[in-house]
Amino acid sequence: MARRRQTDSGGGINLDSLMDALTNVVAVLILVLILVQADVSQKVQQFLDDMIPATPEMIAAMKEQITLQREQEKKLEAAMKQDAPSPARIEEEKRQLALLEKSLEENKAALADLEKLREIEATVKAEREKESKITGTIQTEIARVEGLLDSIPAPAADTPTVVNIPNSRPIPDDATKYHAMAIKGRIHVIDPNAVMKVFTQEFSKRRNDWLHRRIKIKGKADRFIYDGQKIAAFFKDYDWGNFRGQKIEIIANPKSYRLQLSISPDLVNGGTPTDQLATPGSPYSKAAATILGDFRAVLLFQVATDSFDTYLEARRLADKANIAAGWEINGNTKFTMRIEEPEIHCLEPAPPAKPGQPSPPKPPPLKPKLD
Repeated sequence: MARRRQTDSGGGINLDSLMDALTNVVAVLILVLILVQADVSQKVQQFLDDMIPATPEMIAAMKEQITLQREQEKKLEAAMKQDAPSPARIEEEKRQLALLEKSLEENKAALADLEKLREIEATVKAEREKESKITGTIQTEIARVEGLLDSIPAPAADTPTVVNIPNSRPIPDDATKYHAMAIKGRIHVIDPNAVMKVFTQEFSKRRNDWLHRRIKIKGKADRFIYDGQKIAAFFKDYDWGNFRGQKIEIIANPKSYRLQLSISPDLVNGGTPTDQLATPGSPYSKAAATILGDFRAVLLFQVATDSFDTYLEARRLADKANIAAGWEINGNTKFTMRIEEPEIHCLEPAPPAKPGQPSPPKPPPLKPKLD
């Protein structure tokens, strides 16, 4: 007998349709479950296939880790069973911790200083090594020079030059003075008398042009003061003629009342060298002949410390010719003398002496003498 469809009295849901739907849902779920289970099995199998087999060493390491973990757990359990620290203990621990932190900061500063010290040490060490190399080089050079010095034979002692100290006597007031400079191995004869003769002639011609002031003095001769700057300017480029190639100057010092004569010989090419002093016709021989012709003539030598041998040879020849002579040690490279006449205008006179006790008298200057 055919089944009869039942409906609810209210015209609601059909029970057969509901059952069919549930059957379909259950079937789908079963199918999904089968598929999921198959996929999970596949994933698990793939995971197992991808796993690296554990080696004995790995197993031993894992056991050691498990043992350490269990020991730590035991320590934690023992610590948890202990009584809680007292407030005083906590404060003490805090104080100790603060001290440790302070000590740590000090240690950091000390470590920073230590790093600086290490840098300084490295710098000093590098400098020391550099100086050591330089010292080694210097010592090697010193040893080389000492070896060279040891190989040089000792020089023979020079024969000393003996110069006798003369028995001096004063120069006559009316003597005609000639000068000879012994310097750099040469004798330079200076004749200021010939120069002054030319100067006097020129001054006589132009004295009125050079007059600065005339002062009349009652009962005495008039005083004439001349312009020294004009005189010096006139003789600046003056042609003195042949004076043995010597440079002649007339100098007007603005602080002086007198002119000065300066004669500078040619120290390189002028004069007469030692080995030609006795040669006839040499400048020294000609000058000696001129001096010998003047019975009032005296020859004064100015001897530099480097030319004693030259002086001794020239003096030997002068003594042989019976020329009155004297000498002094003098290394000046020029001859100078004060020109007593004329008086010149002083541009920068010295200030008057301050009132008070007079200065003690100065000793008289040492005059050249004959020997």
